Amino acid sequence: MPDRRDSFGEDGITDIFLTSGKTSLYTMMGMMNSATVRQMFGGGSDLVPLEMHIVEPGLDEWVQRASDEDRYGRLFEYTATLGYLLTDPNIGTLGEGAGRRRLLVYPQDQANLLTSVNASQVADHALKGNYQATVFTKLDQADFQNRVSRRMSQYADLITPSAKARGQRWVSQANWGGEDGVQQGATVHSLLAVRGYEVLQMEEYRATFNEVSAAPQRLMNRLIQSVATNALKTVYPLNIVTDQGGGGAPYQKLFSPMSSDEPLVYYTDIRFLVPTTIDDLRSQTGQKGADRAKLRDAFTELTGADPVTGLQVLDLCLPFLAEMGPGSWQQGTGVKPNEVIVEVTCAVNPNAVWKSLLEPTLNDTFQLPKGKKGTAANIWGDVLIQNDQLQEKMKKDGIEPWLRMLKMIYHYSNNLSKKRNGL
Repeated sequence: MPDRRDSFGEDGITDIFLTSGKTSLYTMMGMMNSATVRQMFGGGSDLVPLEMHIVEPGLDEWVQRASDEDRYGRLFEYTATLGYLLTDPNIGTLGEGAGRRRLLVYPQDQANLLTSVNASQVADHALKGNYQATVFTKLDQADFQNRVSRRMSQYADLITPSAKARGQRWVSQANWGGEDGVQQGATVHSLLAVRGYEVLQMEEYRATFNEVSAAPQRLMNRLIQSVATNALKTVYPLNIVTDQGGGGAPYQKLFSPMSSDEPLVYYTDIRFLVPTTIDDLRSQTGQKGADRAKLRDAFTELTGADPVTGLQVLDLCLPFLAEMGPGSWQQGTGVKPNEVIVEVTCAVNPNAVWKSLLEPTLNDTFQLPKGKKGTAANIWGDVLIQNDQLQEKMKKDGIEPWLRMLKMIYHYSNNLSKKRNGL
């Protein structure tokens, strides 16, 4: 609430956890119209942007497991949910600071998800108030904050409207209403990222500072090959994520394709959350400013991306003391004193995401109730598209942008599917 500052020393609520189901969305839409809730969401500085969090199964796993009726409906609704959160004008006005929000998607089969996400939030707050929680001692506070907000603005400029960019659209265009009925999709105003976690033993972590050991290479392999790809499968099909094209770096197609294609991953952010005091952390790393050159080299070998603009590595101590014994508050946090949580966040390309989500809906054809052949879009959306009363009501309720997005998704999929299958 707005008076949280008096009681908690910080204002506003900076994070929303939701599902991509309808209930969650309608709750969200209702909240957006409430003045009190909007006031609550206003808080938050540049460093900790307003974040929405969604936990999702992998796309391919979902499509293979689901029943036929469910399969495509789910893909359409997931596309619509992400689109709503990334383009809705109401959500676009939330959060102060640079007005840059972020939508984070976690894989459903991620181990220790709750513990890791909590640790990550604790780390965000530690950073917000105290940059000395990191191993960068050569930097002053302002310089450090510049670095942290730079990672946001760097790829935000590629995606959201700015002086440099027109902004990407969620569903570029769809056609309805005859010859001149081509409609442009809504512009994306928030960043989309996927995130995964890995737990390391303290010994493994220490070894990554050793300039002559192969540990940094080994770790980076693990982070890209298992953690990042596991997180990416929530927004891209597995064949794209695991396709190790021939030639140079195995993950070049994802991070820096040679052709004119846009990369699917713009930016990778790796944070080590170390449960110890900062002095201890500094004495362990044996240096005042943690130099992560070996990790950066390994990243370039794997992805072909430029490690200066494409990667950020941060070593950060979780702001609590080392193990305080049984009966202390630490018991039950799920964090052990000899374990380091590694958090890998990949900022993805929204333009590639909606295409990969709708792609599976274009292939099959179905028998419709009246005996004609139809597309997956018909089965999912005809009920809405043909119901004028419902559409009028949605407009009256002030959720026209949401209705428009559902129409865009329906017509885009329907038209392309008809073409592809010769209907």
